[in-house]
Amino acid sequence: MTGYILIYCPDFGVHYSITVSLISRLLFDYGYFSKKYLDKSTKGCQTPLLLVFEEAHKYVPKSELSKYRASRNAIERIAKEGRKYGVTLGIISQRPSEISETIFSQCNSFVVMRLTNPEDQYYVKRLLPDTLGNLTDSLPSLQSGEALLIGESIIIPSLVKINECDETTRPSSNDIKYLEVWKEEWKQIVFENIIKEW
Repeated sequence: MTGYILIYCPDFGVHYSITVSLISRLLFDYGYFSKKYLDKSTKGCQTPLLLVFEEAHKYVPKSELSKYRASRNAIERIAKEGRKYGVTLGIISQRPSEISETIFSQCNSFVVMRLTNPEDQYYVKRLLPDTLGNLTDSLPSLQSGEALLIGESIIIPSLVKINECDETTRPSSNDIKYLEVWKEEWKQIVFENIIKEW
């Protein structure tokens, strides 16, 4: 049996750090005690977990602020020790240069999509051998769905096209077509309802 867990908490100040920390520590402890006590008769892990942290720069930034300490400590521990207990990480962020370097140093495979920020591009370039560093020159011009694969998951770093989800499972993450919307007639929006929902 294998499993993955997507951890996403909206930004509610310090509370999301505590929530992420608690869930992460519970799952790490499960992996630890599972291997230590339950798997004495078998070799390996019977229930490996992949914890996927969407918008990871919110949980594990380089920042030393105390509001990030709980989640950063828990996730860094998983990054350093989790593999031997069957608990691994999937770190997702649009700003890789803002992620804790302790975590990045433990990652062994990367899927890098379009990056336009020079600091993020340089961060990714440091991951590549010197002979392959020019692959990052294409990062700002990658199209939607194109990615650079780097690491142990692939023999040599490669540019690939990722298949799109079908219409029924595609996330609602398309860019707003501003120019088209602005050309339309003004819509009578009830701002009070939006403010109340907010």
